[in-house]
Amino acid sequence: MAVITGGASGIGRALAHAFAARGMHIVLADIDEQRMRTVEVELAEAGSQVLPVVCDTSTEPSVQALAEATMSHFGAAHVLCNNAGVVGKGDPWRGPISTWEWVLGINLYGVIHGVRAFLPIMEDQGCGHIVNTASMAGLLAMPGSAPYAVSKAGVVSLTEGLFVELKARASAVSTSVLCPGFVKTNLMDGQQWTARLGDEPAATADPLGVMMESMLRDGVQAGIDATDVAAQVVDAIDADRMWVLTHADMAPLAVQRMERAVAQENPA
Repeated sequence: MAVITGGASGIGRALAHAFAARGMHIVLADIDEQRMRTVEVELAEAGSQVLPVVCDTSTEPSVQALAEATMSHFGAAHVLCNNAGVVGKGDPWRGPISTWEWVLGINLYGVIHGVRAFLPIMEDQGCGHIVNTASMAGLLAMPGSAPYAVSKAGVVSLTEGLFVELKARASAVSTSVLCPGFVKTNLMDGQQWTARLGDEPAATADPLGVMMESMLRDGVQAGIDATDVAAQVVDAIDADRMWVLTHADMAPLAVQRMERAVAQENPA
């Protein structure tokens, strides 16, 4: 049985289909109920048992309610994908702090809430795997999009530390961190991009942020298919592999960053 936050679109939707293809029951969690219901129909028509749950991963009570609904309906949770994510726009240093709160609330605290809600369940049942969606932005400096990069770096650190903790105490639960490069999703559209309090006035927009927005939109449009990402996640779970880097051509950039750090060289 697999629980997927952000399951209504993009990587989350692809993960749901990948797990369903393996005969798993699916719990779809998303704040966008309309899109989630569409995916529910897709999975049900393919023969899967699906439980849709409207969930705001930025709030602990909402994620705890998701765990309770999962256990009440299916009685177990074997895979958890903490996948819900947003980008956010605006000047991170002069704009409203709400952008930071929104992005960190979903991207980082959403993962924290998910682990806290489901890890005890998985350890009590004696098995489970948690997949946390980060980004290559969590392994590289990403000027112009500080809230997103900070949140994803936090997810990488959280997952690596959790992996070591679980292995150190011989837990039956393991974890992986998904660090995709550009993937064709709706990450740059609608609520995934614009903070809930509205767009920042153009006059106060950060020029570097505007440039990064254009680059990100082009990258997402030319990105790999989300089904490729989901397949790599399934392989990582099977192999009990923590790192899931979907773009082999981008991985050396993370190595180069660490080499600069060791040499105490300033960022390029």
